[in-house]
Formats: sequence, structure tokens, C-alpha cells
Amino acid sequence: MSMLPHMSLVFLSIIVSVAISYTVLILMEYVKKRKAAVNQRSRLIGVVALGSGFFGMHLIGILTFMAEYRFAPRFWLLGLSLISACLTAAYVLRILTRGIHSRREMLQSLLITTFFAKAAHFLSLSGMLNVRFGSISPGYYLLSAVMVLAICYFGFRFILQTTTQNATEGKRIRNAVIMGVVLSLLHYTSMKTFYANTPLPPPATEGMWAINTAIVVASIVTLLLLSSANLALVDLRALRTETGLLQQVKESESRFRTLAYTDQLTGMPNRHWFFAHFRELLDSADGKIESIGVVLLDFDDFKSINELLGHDGGDQFLKKVVSRLKAVLPETVQLARLGGDEFVFAVTNAKKSYLEQLCRDILSVMHEPIQIGERRVASGISIGISCQKVAELNEESLIKQADLALFMAKSSGKESYEFFSPELLDSSIRKQEITAALQQALLNGEFMVYYQPQVELLNGRIIGFEALLRWNSVLGVVSPSEFIPVAEECGAIHSIGEWVLREACLQLNAWRREGRPDIHVSVNVSAKQFGDPEFAEKVARILIETNVPAEYVEIEITESVMLDLDTAAGLVEELQEIGVKLAIDDFGTGYSSLNAVKKIQIDTLKIDKSLVDEVLGSDRSMAILATIIELGKNLGAEVVVEGLETIEQVTLMRQYEIIGQGYYFSRPLPADKATKVWDKYLEQPNGLYRAPILY
Repeated sequence: MSMLPHMSLVFLSIIVSVAISYTVLILMEYVKKRKAAVNQRSRLIGVVALGSGFFGMHLIGILTFMAEYRFAPRFWLLGLSLISACLTAAYVLRILTRGIHSRREMLQSLLITTFFAKAAHFLSLSGMLNVRFGSISPGYYLLSAVMVLAICYFGFRFILQTTTQNATEGKRIRNAVIMGVVLSLLHYTSMKTFYANTPLPPPATEGMWAINTAIVVASIVTLLLLSSANLALVDLRALRTETGLLQQVKESESRFRTLAYTDQLTGMPNRHWFFAHFRELLDSADGKIESIGVVLLDFDDFKSINELLGHDGGDQFLKKVVSRLKAVLPETVQLARLGGDEFVFAVTNAKKSYLEQLCRDILSVMHEPIQIGERRVASGISIGISCQKVAELNEESLIKQADLALFMAKSSGKESYEFFSPELLDSSIRKQEITAALQQALLNGEFMVYYQPQVELLNGRIIGFEALLRWNSVLGVVSPSEFIPVAEECGAIHSIGEWVLREACLQLNAWRREGRPDIHVSVNVSAKQFGDPEFAEKVARILIETNVPAEYVEIEITESVMLDLDTAAGLVEELQEIGVKLAIDDFGTGYSSLNAVKKIQIDTLKIDKSLVDEVLGSDRSMAILATIIELGKNLGAEVVVEGLETIEQVTLMRQYEIIGQGYYFSRPLPADKATKVWDKYLEQPNGLYRAPILY
């Protein structure tokens, strides 16, 4: 009697094989994507479902040949077959999840899988038929084993390849059908492995029992497989949704981070980025970074550029400046914009000489004007640098130190750089003390005006006084050279300057009421005062209040005031309309001297002391000084030489018939003592010149 397969059951076994293959692909994808997130319960469900599938596939495969026979199943052997099938499923999931990375691992996986598969197959045969292992045909069994090895190899390669691709439902079904058909061949090429002479069961009068059993088994197994696959698919969809949401969150975070850390005008990193970057530098130092330097940059007069070009033009200026700065800085240094016209960058392990050269390069590249529309504009830049060792680093103090160094660079004349030092800190504290004291100095009556005479060298006659401010400060002695710049910075110079002019005019009026000879009083005016558009009106008002003729008041300005000649010329015209005189102080110390006197009508040239100090013993210096004196006279101006201290200097200058001022005649004195000095000069017989008066 021969055993022929029942075709309906063959078709049913293929369906189960396809379901198994589909479930394997789903579970493989699920386990790979979930990885450690797959809990033991999910793994157990998958193993049971796949094991049941393998067992059902074997059982249905056997039933396809036994539809015509009666049999009495031994359930304990079928139970062992189910356990072997589950072990096979567990091992297959394990090795496919971990992957196969070498030929040795592939061979080991094939042998173990084949062993479990053949064990499940033999136990299911023994459970359905009385088949003993010794009665199996060795040739057929060897052929079956080879077939299982080949099918397992094909299955492993196929599954590993398909799980690395982007899975779609269509691809899964197609691959499951291919695998299901191939796996079905396992059964129908190995059913002859049991002994051909094994007595077959007696024929069944009704073959529907085997078919019904196969259908029930197939239904249960398929339900288990598809339920397990469905659970995995639902979780995978949730995973995709979760992954998509996480990706959106990450992209949103990335966009927000970019927006939060990027300056919208220049596209450069902003202050938030810089401080985050600075902390990252500290955290990643790891012994490789010994020191960190912070460099702050700020434009000296960006406000005037905005006023000249408008805010759009100012924005364009900043963008072009950024391009210039980037070209100067090394690629390893990232420039950031703190806000407004202030920029910053950090440098690790940089020596002072390197930072100095870097600052010089920055100052140099900023000298060239920038073309904005039809205008060429330039702005100087000031730089503050602070360096600290990482071992002693304090982030907050480092930034404050660089800011302080920047402030001092601006205070010292701008277009320069300054390194922080303890001395700088002392200077800053001193400046803060002076600033605070200046706020109350006028109210407390701490200022005084001293007067230094100006003498005609030819006849020894005093023709005027220069009014000089002195401060009896609660801080002790504070020289004008120290507190005047501070007053300019804090804005107190306007009220102080008006007070000095008023006091000088009141004193001049007092001398006039005493019947003294007509003289003039010279009053120094700072660049801040001269830049006040209402300055001329304030001068006129003070002259009226003090009843002093305008021609007896002389306003002294320095060459720095004349840098903006267009504005200066307008103010000079207003002052000349009032009738006051105009003097240029410290003439000869700056490059704008000749340009100033060429374009603006002046009444007095005051030659700086530094030129006088060099004339004795130097023919070249004397020639220069003589040329300046001749220039002043040719311009119709009075010439005053400052800083005369010795009889030799006075004798040398006397031949030029000019005016002298200096300690040789008198140091600056309060009004009452200056009056006594004036009286002594008035007492000189015949206007003869005499030695300075002692006081």
C-alpha cells in the first residue's frame, strides 16, 4: 500500500507555511526595531505562536498522507514534538535577532536548527504512526537532513536580507508566500524517511476525520500566528508613530536651537550660543586646555553711523564688518554677536603675543572704509581681552574683566586694545569712585577756579588769565587730567563746564569793577561741550547774566575737537557771531593742526609745552617752533607759548614778541592770590621784565 498526499490538505499546509513565514518576518522586524524594549511576555507569545506554527505545519503535512487511514495518536509524543517546535522557534528568533556574522556562526546555526526541526518532525511522525527510529531509511533521512539544511540556509539568508529593507505590507506578503512554498517542500520531500516496510494502519471507512483534524489544527495555528503578527504590527505602527513624533520633536528642537543660538541679522552665533559654547569648552577641557582668553570687540562710534546711514545702512555695515572679521580670525575661532555693535570670541591656550597680533590685525582691517550704497564709512573698534588659567577660571569674572578691559581701551583713546590686569581693576575702581564723587561735587561746592597769567614777553605785561579747574575732592588730590575724562564719560562735564565759564566771567566782571586794565579770560572747553548744539546759546546766556563783554572771553578748544570740521566750523561761526574769541590749545601735538587753522578762523594759537621743552640745544626743534610762530602771526592770530619755566626759555622766546605762560611767571592760583601776582607785575617800572614773583 502506498501513501499519496491529499491535495486539499497540501493546499492547507501551504497556507499554514505562508502564515508562519509572514509571522516570522513580522516578529523579526518587531524584535529588531524594538530591541531591548521587547519584554519577556511578548517574546514568549512569539515563541509559542511560531512553535505552534511549526508543529501544525508538521502535523498537517503528516495528515495529508493519512487521510485514507485510521490511526490512534499518542499525545505525549505530539506534546514533545510541540516543545521541540517551540525550541526551534526560540532559537531561530534568537539567532536572527542577534544576526549571523561569520561562516562559523552560520554553520552552527544551521546544525542546531536542523536538529530541532528533525526532532520535531520525527516526534510528530511517531505520535501519529508507530515509527521507530531504527526503522527509518538512512538514505531518505540523510536526504531529508540535507534538504532541511538547505532550506534553513535559504531561510536565514532570505529573512536577514528582507529585514534590512524598508518593509511594506506588499513586500511582506510576497516574501511570506515565497518562504511558505519553500518550507512546504521540506515535508513533501522527507515523508519517505520512515521505513518503507513499516506496516500502514488499516484503511478508514471515512476519511473526513483526518481532514477535519487538519482544518481544526490549521485554524488554531493560523489564528495564533496571525494574532501574534497583528499584535506586533500594531506595536510597530505605534513605534513608527512614536518615532515620527520623536523625529518631529527633534527637528523642532533643532530649529528652535538654531533660532535661539543664531543672530538673525548677521547669521552668526549669538550671545546664548557663546555662553553655551564657553561652558562646553570648560567641560571638555580634560587637561588639554590650560588657559582661555575672551576677546570683546565694540565699535567706537556706531551710533553716528546709524544716524548717517539709517538703521538699514547700519545693518549692512555690520554684515560687511562681520565678513572682514571672519577673514582675519583663524578657522578655529568662532565670532559671536553679543548684541548691538558688540562682538566676542574665545581662544584656548593662546599666548599674549598671539592675542596682541590678532588684535592688531583686527584694528588694521577696520581702518579701510566700507562702501554702503554711495557712501564710504569707517568706524574704529576697541578691544578688551581677559585671560585666565582653567584651574583658576571663573566664567563670570572672566567676562567682566574683558568688559572692563574694553571700557579702558575706549577710555584711553579708542581704536586700541587693552588686556585686563590687577592694575586695570584698581584704575577702574578709582574711576568709579571719581564718578560717584563727581555727582555731588558741584552741590557740595568742591570745585574752585584757579588762574594762571599770560604775559607779553616783550614788556612783561599781563594781558589775560587762563581759568583752570581744581577739585577739593573728598578722595584727596585728584588732578584735572584724571577727573576731566571721567566727567566727560559720565556726562557731568556739561554742568561743570558751564559752572567754570560762569565763575570765570564773574571774576572777570569783579576785576573790571575794580577798575583794573582790560584783560581777557581763557576757558577750556571739552569736546563733549563743544559738540552740544546749544553750546553757543549757553555761552551767550552766561555772558548776559554776568555782564561781561564777549570780546574779553576766549574759548579754548583742543585739536581733537576739530576732527569733525564741518560741525566745528558751524559752532565756531555761532561763537564768533556772539563776539567771543577762539583759541586752539596744545597746537602742534596732532595731525589735524594745519587742516584746522586752514578751514577755521581762530584768534589765538597756543603752542604746546612739549615743543618748547625741545628747543634748547636743538636747532631743528627751534626751526619748527619758529615756523609755527610765524604761521600763527601770518594768520593774524595771537601766539601763546605754554610751559615756560626757565629764564633761558623766556629769553629765547622773547625775541619773537609773543605771549608766554608758565611756572616762570606764576603757577595757577586762586583768584585772590592771582590778583596779587597781577599787582606785582603792574608795579614794574617802565614795563621792564623781572623774575617770577615768589608766593
